[in-house]
Amino acid sequence: MGTVVAVGRGPRIFLVGVPGEMLVGIPWDADPERAADRRAELRPEDVPDALVHRLDLLPSGTRLTAAGPLLSGSLGHRAGGPVELASVGLLRRARASLPPLPPETERTFLRSVAARRLNRALRSPAEVVITLAREEERVERALGREERAAESFVTVPDSPLETYVRDWTSARGSLAMHHARLLASLEHEVRSVLPNLSRVVGPRVAARLLAASGGLGTLGRMSAPRLQLLGSRRRPSAERGPRFGVLYRAERMEEVPLGRRGAYARSLAALAAIAARADASTGRDISRPLVERRDRRVAELQRRRR
Repeated sequence: MGTVVAVGRGPRIFLVGVPGEMLVGIPWDADPERAADRRAELRPEDVPDALVHRLDLLPSGTRLTAAGPLLSGSLGHRAGGPVELASVGLLRRARASLPPLPPETERTFLRSVAARRLNRALRSPAEVVITLAREEERVERALGREERAAESFVTVPDSPLETYVRDWTSARGSLAMHHARLLASLEHEVRSVLPNLSRVVGPRVAARLLAASGGLGTLGRMSAPRLQLLGSRRRPSAERGPRFGVLYRAERMEEVPLGRRGAYARSLAALAAIAARADASTGRDISRPLVERRDRRVAELQRRRR
């Protein structure tokens, strides 16, 4: 036999010989829930032992391929040799020879696998930071709205309005305490995910940059001009456009004269892009020279105060 394709369908994994002879179909696990867990993780130990035993019985010289890099890597680890990725043509021929599966069964199983993969992704440190950053921004806006509303609210002494104002003030205080705890938790988490960027622009801004970009890999590949405008509310134009987005709250921005903050944002975006790239790839601590360059730039812009 020349080529064998390992391909999954629903709660079973199949070995199919090309051009279309089905060799064997083995369940991921006898329990449907555990089967979904094993299919979602797809580690070498998640490959059924019965499938590994069947691979040992294949004739010498058989070319073993698999559908997808995760299955290919797991099978290769268990089989003790390389397993190639199946081409699109091979996969089509292999899937055409598989026994029919009730659509509802396949959909239910695939939904279970997708839910487990989503839960695993949401538990990643970067996704935790993104979730906390978006929530912190939402709570901050809510707190700001309540503070502005309180300034314009007119109360009347010795009336039910006075009692309401006391209750409202207490509620705003509780919301402010919640926001402070949320911010502390966010800053703790982001320092472990984006240590370099947190030192360059500040932990809160680093978290919001990550949330605005949508992911650590995306942020690490982002150019400095794009990062500078990340989170901007207006579309840039030649006549009048935003000079920066989330960076307007970055470290030391308030120390720079108003007329020079655009220049500072450009310099800071270049440093932030370097820091984000290091955090997303090597993870090495390169923050010290970047912070020193940032501080020199602030001093220079302060000397050029208009």
